[in-house]
Amino acid sequence: MEKSNDRAEELQTEEHVDDIDVQNEVAEMDSEEKESVELSSESSETLPKSTEELIEEARAIVNQSDSEVKDCMQILDEDISKYEQTKTALFESSVNETEKLLEEVGFEPEKIDAIGEGGLKFSSSDPVEPMQVKDLSSGKFSAFLLALVAGFAVVAGWSYAASKKMGMTLDVSKVPSEETRNTLFSTIGGWIDLGENPMIGMGIVAVSALLVMWAVYSLRVFLRKNKNLKIAEEVNEEAKFYCTKKEECKKEMDKVSAHIHEVIEALGTFKVFFDEENAKMKRILYLEGTLPFNEYHQKSKEEMENTNLLVNSLNALVTTPMAGASGSLSQEGIHILEKAKGALQRFREKLYA
Repeated sequence: MEKSNDRAEELQTEEHVDDIDVQNEVAEMDSEEKESVELSSESSETLPKSTEELIEEARAIVNQSDSEVKDCMQILDEDISKYEQTKTALFESSVNETEKLLEEVGFEPEKIDAIGEGGLKFSSSDPVEPMQVKDLSSGKFSAFLLALVAGFAVVAGWSYAASKKMGMTLDVSKVPSEETRNTLFSTIGGWIDLGENPMIGMGIVAVSALLVMWAVYSLRVFLRKNKNLKIAEEVNEEAKFYCTKKEECKKEMDKVSAHIHEVIEALGTFKVFFDEENAKMKRILYLEGTLPFNEYHQKSKEEMENTNLLVNSLNALVTTPMAGASGSLSQEGIHILEKAKGALQRFREKLYA
């Protein structure tokens, strides 16, 4: 019994050791596969891009930049349109009534003018000159033409050499006769000690011409390929720089849009305050009647002066051009908006004082 138990324990131990060995082998194989995958991925990452890949990448960069700027310009146009609508609604519903009420109580406020024609003339055209990424010529057609010229030159060279050997003068204005051609090819064939056989001479001319044509064609395509690669690299860099300039345009447009949104928000606050001041002046006219300005109650005159301050603040906001000379956001427009927001805040504080 004891021997059988010992034997069973030995077998279990051996099986456990075998399992460990199998696990170690599997782990080593997984590790080797992982290393091979990492090496292959690293090698693929370090592979240089081809001319076609560089051109396609440049085209994608340019197209994306143009599309994003176009979207920004469309959003800017929509913001300007919304501003105009908000301003028009404010004048028609509240400001015009405010001016009439102030005149009725004998207070002459500063006349609010419509915004000048150049006030919202932000640049609607892209200040960055458009970039077009064109496909590069492979040079195969021109290489083919050069190869034909080279092949013709080889044939002409063989013909000239053979005619000189024979003491003949070829008439280049017409095609040589069959007899003359056979004589020339026979002479060429005799130069390699295979006998003066015109077929051999014809083969020599044809093979040499084809070899020269192939060499010229391959060299031309190779040189063009290298030149195209350099051009593609330059175009790719230009596209990235173009994208950087477009990003600057987008940032400027985003600043303009944000500014217009703030102005629209301020106009909404102006409307609330104008409506409230209009109601107060209607109450003054109803309770006190139409009097010379100096005869109104002191509180009533203070309300009129506050309304006039509101009118002056709005006047400065809507008559100050938002766009600068270059079509971008003007510093004066930013400054006036801050002043208008400050005036509205002070007006709000007075209401709750």
